[in-house]
Amino acid sequence: MTANKHQPLHTFVDLLGAEIRLRMGNDPARDAAHRRIFGNTALAETQASGERPQRQPACGYLPACFAELEKRGGNLGKLAAALREIEPHLNWNNQAERRKSPALAKNYADSFIVGPGGFVPSDDIQIGVSVMAPHTTYPDHRHPPEELYLVLSQGEWRQNADPWHEPGVGGVVYNPPDIVHAMRADAKPLFAIWCLPLDNTPH
Repeated sequence: MTANKHQPLHTFVDLLGAEIRLRMGNDPARDAAHRRIFGNTALAETQASGERPQRQPACGYLPACFAELEKRGGNLGKLAAALREIEPHLNWNNQAERRKSPALAKNYADSFIVGPGGFVPSDDIQIGVSVMAPHTTYPDHRHPPEELYLVLSQGEWRQNADPWHEPGVGGVVYNPPDIVHAMRADAKPLFAIWCLPLDNTPH
């Protein structure tokens, strides 16, 4: 992905693409999704509104999530450090229109880093980050674009009626287009980055 090397966001996107590539295994569907997200897509300039970025209650778990990753070191530690640097500029929301539960509105937050309405606007891709309180479940949902997650904490994922599974820190989850999927946190907060190509026409 082409980028202005002087902006921390571009360091984050480059590290993210490399880490997913390293960890996603040899799978044609994942490989195609990765190319469509991290291919030759130029990032626009960041959009600073001048207003104080919005926060949600679940953002209180972010320092612990960053600390866990930075303690691990390696590429995941570098990725966490890059994300920590841009996080103060991000708006966080809880997608209340998709989550009717007041408890979930309190215990979940996400931010659109790249994409429509994101910190960096894009009509081609969407990259975001989610944080969720311990013992919280993000319910079944689906969307037309396929999706790649880089998992940054403990936590479990499920597709359709399949059993729950834990990818582990650094695991990659691939959700095909329109598949029903969910995630849940156990004793620690769930922290993950998600990436979607917004043009769902196969390349």
